Amino acid sequence: MNKTGKFLGIILMLLLGILLLSFAFQPPKVFTFLNGYSDRIVCGLVGGFLLLAGVMNIFHREK
Repeated sequence: MNKTGKFLGIILMLLLGILLLSFAFQPPKVFTFLNGYSDRIVCGLVGGFLLLAGVMNIFHREK
């Protein structure tokens, strides 16, 4: 994969992780399906995983 694609993938992963974590803490009123606690927990877990994966990809070294 070229460097531009890798960079864009990492940026999108980090942005989506931050967005999902913000939805887990304060869901917007537009998304009525995030009113339950289980949906907010899932958003938090997926957002945390995406943030962790994005940070790990930043520091990953190619062989």
